Amino acid sequence: MSRLVLVVVLLTACGAVAPKAAIATPSPQASPSPTLTRSDFLAIVGGPKNTAVSLVASDGTVIATAPVDLPTFWMHALMSWTSASRTRLYYLDGSEVRFLAPDGSTGLATKIAFGPTEQAGFAVSPDDASIAVSVFSYTQASGPPSSATYKGMRSYVEDLHGGGHHVDIFSSTTVAEFPVGWTGGRLILAVSEPKCCKALTVNPYDATSYHVVDPATGTRLASLCNNTQGPEGPIEPIGATCYPFPYGAPIYQRWDGSRFDSPAAVPDPSPLNAVSPDGTRIAGSPCCYNGNALALFGPRGQWVWLHQTGYVMGWLDAHHIVIQPVDSPAISVIEVGQGPTELDEIWSIRSNTEIAPGGSYLGTFPAAVT
Repeated sequence: MSRLVLVVVLLTACGAVAPKAAIATPSPQASPSPTLTRSDFLAIVGGPKNTAVSLVASDGTVIATAPVDLPTFWMHALMSWTSASRTRLYYLDGSEVRFLAPDGSTGLATKIAFGPTEQAGFAVSPDDASIAVSVFSYTQASGPPSSATYKGMRSYVEDLHGGGHHVDIFSSTTVAEFPVGWTGGRLILAVSEPKCCKALTVNPYDATSYHVVDPATGTRLASLCNNTQGPEGPIEPIGATCYPFPYGAPIYQRWDGSRFDSPAAVPDPSPLNAVSPDGTRIAGSPCCYNGNALALFGPRGQWVWLHQTGYVMGWLDAHHIVIQPVDSPAISVIEVGQGPTELDEIWSIRSNTEIAPGGSYLGTFPAAVT
């Protein structure tokens, strides 16, 4: 897994240095506003060992939670087992796809048929009408589960309620891809690998690229991050960031495959960066500068250190960033505030709230990509 090796090299080889002189020196930071805000988006948080799933506000308030019993056979640790629509969070519980609403109500949405040596991942459309499913199959030899051999996969789309309009859209004995979201009525698939992952990856799905397909036929409509080292950070409404080969510049692509301009002048590409939902800024730890210190990069070469070390998991909205501190299993949300003038564009931390002492960040609710 070359991407994982790349991350380790970046994390260990980069020293505590300052950004290159070509990056503009930041203006003095504005004084934080005393008024903090709660994001309109909630964090989807998996409990320790994924025994529960919760909707958590940016101020740490648990809005709703439900117990989870994931299948014990789980070869791809990053395969999607939750999915957000505009109104509900869906999660895999055994072979059932259940829902959790912000009011705490739960219920059964549908079931996925898979065997004892198979694994399923899914994504529900934002309007709660359709579900896309991928099932990976393995042959289990004697020995630990990790010794299982990949047999192949199948993908289908059907009505979420009742299973009508079922269509098989793809199958392969070698390729491994699964749904991670919907955009404009089209399905986003993460092209990955059969088994994953024991180390930090450059994106939350261990994807090498994305395919955007017609959910009615499986016809591929766009491909993102081909001929690169893979997507960088989580998917966002604007599209995806593609991590370049050495000495190359990042590529920014919309979900139709077209490119958009670089949102910021980042001193060095890093697999620990995440583009903002609107594509105007990047948050990350640029090649381990200042001991994994987090920074925000904006237009015209503006940047600012956030005086916080860690890894960026993603953005809840334009003002709230989800991070994991260095050497800690906790997940936190930091709120950032803009400087006093439009030209300043300097950001500072206004709050830092722990939302999951030992869980995992699984995305945003309502659906971030529609």
